[in-house]
Amino acid sequence: MKNSTHYLHKLTIPVLLVCLFFVMSCVTDGNPVINEQGNEGSISLGIELENKGTFAGVSVPEWLRTYVEKGVSALQSMDLYRDKYCIVGEESGVNRQFVLAWADQASAQQRIGALLRTNIASRYEAAVDAAASSSGGSPETASGQYRQEIDNIINALVNVSYSGAQREADWWSLRRRYDPDNPELYTDEYTAYVLYTVPKTEMNRQIALALETSVSKDSDLYDVTIGIARDILLQGYDETVIQNAAAVVRSAADSYNPPDSAVALALEEVSPLDEYITGREVAASIFGAYKPYTEDASLTDYVNKICAALVINSPDPALFNGYHVIILDTDEINAFATPGGHILVTRGLVSTAESEDALAAVIAHEIAHIQLRHGLRAIQTNRDVGDWFSQFTLSGAKTISDAINSGYSQTQEFDADITALALLAAAGYSPQGLIDMLRELEKKQSGIGGGFNSTHPSPASRLVNARIACNRYARLPDTRQFRRERFAEAAGI
Repeated sequence: MKNSTHYLHKLTIPVLLVCLFFVMSCVTDGNPVINEQGNEGSISLGIELENKGTFAGVSVPEWLRTYVEKGVSALQSMDLYRDKYCIVGEESGVNRQFVLAWADQASAQQRIGALLRTNIASRYEAAVDAAASSSGGSPETASGQYRQEIDNIINALVNVSYSGAQREADWWSLRRRYDPDNPELYTDEYTAYVLYTVPKTEMNRQIALALETSVSKDSDLYDVTIGIARDILLQGYDETVIQNAAAVVRSAADSYNPPDSAVALALEEVSPLDEYITGREVAASIFGAYKPYTEDASLTDYVNKICAALVINSPDPALFNGYHVIILDTDEINAFATPGGHILVTRGLVSTAESEDALAAVIAHEIAHIQLRHGLRAIQTNRDVGDWFSQFTLSGAKTISDAINSGYSQTQEFDADITALALLAAAGYSPQGLIDMLRELEKKQSGIGGGFNSTHPSPASRLVNARIACNRYARLPDTRQFRRERFAEAAGI
């Protein structure tokens, strides 16, 4: 956050309330149609006189039966739709021509916009209210303070034209609805249903991108918005898939450079040897400012063992020359990662960690930069693959060094944290270790210029994002205590 006087800068654990399942999987199109007997004293559904399949002898389709009886969440759980978001449009009226014309012309865009407006607004409100409560402020005052900006963001989000929706099916039904108090009174009503589906990964990517581009970097809502966006980017994946980090890396990579872009195609062609050589050149430039720490070889061996445990359970465990962690001999708090597996962590940052899991979080974050290929992505082109390789050959190491020294983008840093959480979970470490480390960094780095703060977003802003993402692993057991003795011995505590 940009201003510590604002509520949002003080987001704490209650922000986890914002981490609801993504909007499409948990919201219905109003109330599902009730059963034949009706409920809550409302007008009964009565008798179905006819439907789309009456004259052809076609039964009510399973998707509609599921939706009517159990709602859109149950529909979403059907095997046929597990990798898609289901959007059901529903319209009723006494005029057959009007209702069927609506069904013919129905569009998914309007329904998507309505769902986003409702559910993204609730995410923001939960974040703002939680921040205000944790700061001893009034949620009503906080909501009012940011209401206009939230509305502007949501309006921009709703007005985006989302692609990928496919019309799967439609159906109509004519029912005679009786008044329960006077059976002689009834209404004949037509209801039309239209089912659209959107691939989860495609929809998540579009919404995340729309969110990220809808708010300025100097906004007090920027960190919350990025956190919500990156969380949405990963929704729809099974927990076991998320935990191995492959889905995280793939989703983030596609959000930076679409698969058919020149950069994405060029990255597929970079050889492991070229990546290693370039990264070694970048690491050499860092050694121009720092010297390796050589007084305690066992500590270097310890951090490399942590690194090995993380990468062996990662999506990309085998690089040209493997992953190597080198401790830099300085009290400064900082860390760097270069292409090809070089991880450089300062002695000051190692000493800041208060547990092995917190130290593992630092290393996992740097591994994430490597596997997300943030260094190589610093080389950009609007032309073709040949132009990218020309830049890579002539000035690739310098471009990457400049990016590392000036710091990656805030979105890339947040993605490295999200990926680090997955790497920690896959290796048996507690994802809470990242939260612990960010809290320590917030204590030690608050108000300090240069060093870590010049190459990374503030720990406070990263905490917002990490807490949102960490909720995904809430059911994992906390095993931090089992490594305390080992950490104390290795770190000399």
